[in-house]
Amino acid sequence: MNPQMFFHICCFFYLGFDAGHAMVQGNTIIPETYRALVAKSTGTSFSDVAAVKDLPTPIADISGGEALIQVKYAGINGGCETFRARGEHAFKGNGDAADFGLGAEGVGIVVAVGSDVTNVKVGDAVAFVGSAFAEYSKCQAKMLWNIPEASPEYVGLRISGLTACAMLEQTGKVKKGEKVLITAAAGGAGHFAVQFAKLAGCEVIGTCGSDTKAKVLEELGCDHIINYKVQDVEAELKRIAPNGVDVVLEGVGGGMFQTALECLAPEGRLLQIGYISEYPHNPDAASETSKNEVNASDLFWNSKTIQRGKQTIYGNAWPKDFGLVAGSTDRVLSLFKEGKLTSLVDDTK
Repeated sequence: MNPQMFFHICCFFYLGFDAGHAMVQGNTIIPETYRALVAKSTGTSFSDVAAVKDLPTPIADISGGEALIQVKYAGINGGCETFRARGEHAFKGNGDAADFGLGAEGVGIVVAVGSDVTNVKVGDAVAFVGSAFAEYSKCQAKMLWNIPEASPEYVGLRISGLTACAMLEQTGKVKKGEKVLITAAAGGAGHFAVQFAKLAGCEVIGTCGSDTKAKVLEELGCDHIINYKVQDVEAELKRIAPNGVDVVLEGVGGGMFQTALECLAPEGRLLQIGYISEYPHNPDAASETSKNEVNASDLFWNSKTIQRGKQTIYGNAWPKDFGLVAGSTDRVLSLFKEGKLTSLVDDTK
């Protein structure tokens, strides 16, 4: 399945072990070994390097500020896993590593904590980031989200929901009445972005690639839906927003990036969240981007901000002030608790 098709896919790891080969931490029984999906070394793709391996459970290695999580659900993040497996860009450190962990966001239960941990305790449900494709993951406790229950919806909130919120509200500063374009709008971050833009009072345009996804966007309240498989995106955007769109959240790259740029209002803001159509899985990426004004990879990994006349293009549009992200975290969790934010889970088997 193409990563763009994920609303949010979760994997469940069944934990089974022989009690004769277990450790007891408080009232919790923890196996001496656990299964994890790791990369033997970097390679050309995730499928080339991924392997299941039995590893020793790191109870004795937990430092004062760490927590050990029993993983219940793990999200599949195509971009992170592609470059993690290849050891490129932010993951260059994997080039010299062996048997490094795979997976990003996950949800689980705390089973052990270091001596300095005060924000979580054994038995708490948490959302986390790091080595999620495993039965257990060791994390810095200060980075954990306390959540009411270990349900799969929180996996999507942890990275995709937070990213959409921070980029649109903190970097893009979307305002009531603005026309906002979300590309790959039925995707992980996209479906959250549609909702945050609607909450801000914006007129929302979403692109997608199927009738099924269009139906999802309709249910989320998207005002205008463009199926790029059967419609001319540029023509539709010029019809819907003849003076240009005020804000774009763009994660597709390639021709879609250039189209969005051409349809941006004279003082509009383009917020780059990714460039998935140009990732290494696409052998035609170079030809498809030959006419683009901006190198999407360079823009993203160097977090560049570019002025194009009075327009602003934000590469990897996370807030430069990471202190602002804490406010976005609280907002995401509060809106979900209040039932004002939907986290879609693809339960396809």
